[in-house]
Amino acid sequence: MKKEQLLYAITHYPALYQRKTGNTHKGTFGTIGIIGSAEGMSGAIVLAGKSALKAGCGKVFLGFAQLQLPLPFIDSAPELMLKTAFELVDRQDISAWAIGCGLGVSANSENILLNVLAQRDENQPYVFDADALVLMAKLKSKISLNQHCVLTPHPKEASILLNCTLSDVQNNREQAAKEVAKLYHCWAILKGENTVITSPTGEILINRTGNSGLSTAGSGDVLTGIMGSFLAQGMVMSEAVKSAVWIHGIAADILVEKGIGPIGLTASELIDTVRDVRNQIWVQTQQHNADYFE
Repeated sequence: MKKEQLLYAITHYPALYQRKTGNTHKGTFGTIGIIGSAEGMSGAIVLAGKSALKAGCGKVFLGFAQLQLPLPFIDSAPELMLKTAFELVDRQDISAWAIGCGLGVSANSENILLNVLAQRDENQPYVFDADALVLMAKLKSKISLNQHCVLTPHPKEASILLNCTLSDVQNNREQAAKEVAKLYHCWAILKGENTVITSPTGEILINRTGNSGLSTAGSGDVLTGIMGSFLAQGMVMSEAVKSAVWIHGIAADILVEKGIGPIGLTASELIDTVRDVRNQIWVQTQQHNADYFE
C-alpha cells in the first residue's frame, strides 16, 4: 500500500483502525448472519462469509436458502458456521445481517426474505443486496426499513427498485441513489464507477477507488461481506458503508498495481488484500500512538 493511500485512509476512514485490544474474545468483534445462496449459487454467501471473517468479524454464520445444506463445511474456511436460512433467522445472537447474495427469486426465496423482514429488529443493522433487492421491489408494500438498513444495488437493480430504465439510472446516478434512499428510508449504495453512497436524508459521498477488475462475478458478494462485517463489529452505519466501499475498491487498485488484474481479477483475490490493507492501517496508527507517547 502506497504511503499516500495509507495516509488518506487514516485521515478519512478512522473506523478502520479503531479496534479493541487487550482482554478480547471472538464475541468482542461481533457475529454476522449472512443469508442467500439458493441451489446452484452456493458460492455467493461463502464469498461474503470469507470476506466478513477477514475484514475482522469474530463469528460468521451462513444461512443457505436451500432445504438441506449443500455441504457439511467449507474446506477453505472451516471457521464459517453453516445453517439453512430458516434455521439461521431464528438465532438471537446475531449483531448484523447481510441478506441476498445468490438468494434467488423463487417462492422459497421470497418466503425467506419475508421471514427475515417479519423478525427484523429495528435497531439492528441490515445489508440487503442482489436478489433481495429484486424481491423487495416486488414486495415494497410489505417492507418498512430505516436508517439501520442499507441497500447495495448495481445500476440494473436500482432501475428495478425505482421502476425506471437502466439509462435513467446511469444518466443521473446521484439522483437515482438519492431516490432509492428516499423511497426505502435507508442508506443506498449505487455501485459502479464512482460508487454513490447516499444517506437516508440525501447526503451524497462519491467513492473514487476501484477499477474495471471489480466487474466480475462475486465482487458484490465480497463488498456485502465486508460491510456486514464492519457493522457487526460495531461501526456506525455512516462509517461502515463508506469504509467498506473504499477498502473494497482500494483492494482492487492494489491488485492491479501488482499486475493481478484488471483482466481476470477474481472476487476471491480481493479478500486477503482487504485484510492486508486493514492491518497496514491498524499497525501504522498503533506505531504512531506508541511514538507519540514515548
